[in-house]
Amino acid sequence: MNLDSLTDMVSNAVGVLILLLLMTALQSSNPHSDPPLPIEHQSGLLPKFFYIHNNHMQSVDVNAAFANGLLAASEASSEDQLEFQISADFMGQRHDYLTLTMTPLDTDNWPTFENMTQENTRLGKAARSLDSDKDFAFFFVDDKGDGISFKQFEKARQWFLDRGTAVGWIPVTENNPAYLCSWSNISACRYSPSHYGTGG
Repeated sequence: MNLDSLTDMVSNAVGVLILLLLMTALQSSNPHSDPPLPIEHQSGLLPKFFYIHNNHMQSVDVNAAFANGLLAASEASSEDQLEFQISADFMGQRHDYLTLTMTPLDTDNWPTFENMTQENTRLGKAARSLDSDKDFAFFFVDDKGDGISFKQFEKARQWFLDRGTAVGWIPVTENNPAYLCSWSNISACRYSPSHYGTGG
């Protein structure tokens, strides 16, 4: 190997490194990444709530949930009953007059996405009751790490979008439970038609 060959090799290696640095700089100057979580903002539309747990989903009657919560609170002992049943599908825990967290019950008996697409089912009627000019569908999606609930959410989301209805959602975990706001204070919920970016 002569000196000219060695010089050529070094020059080529330096040139490749410079090219790689330029490409990296160009890519970092215009970064693109999908948001890892929904971004909530105020919306003029009213949320109609649904809960997805694995392959099952259920609609949530906010008025009934708060009515049952108030009834349970009025019947509570002096120690105060922390948890109470708000429906056949949910246990509830009231944190203040306007906020209620929910825990799903007996989810194996809940309907599925296929029930939502049928007009004569309770879930189907709840889904079709949304007025796209006034309401949007808001989903609580159980995040167990296996992606099953999210697959069901994507199908439900697309079904609503095809009907011209906006969709919002938020992942639900043990540390971030599903919570409702009373209709009397709905603007303070900050729920909005938001969702993961493509492939998120």
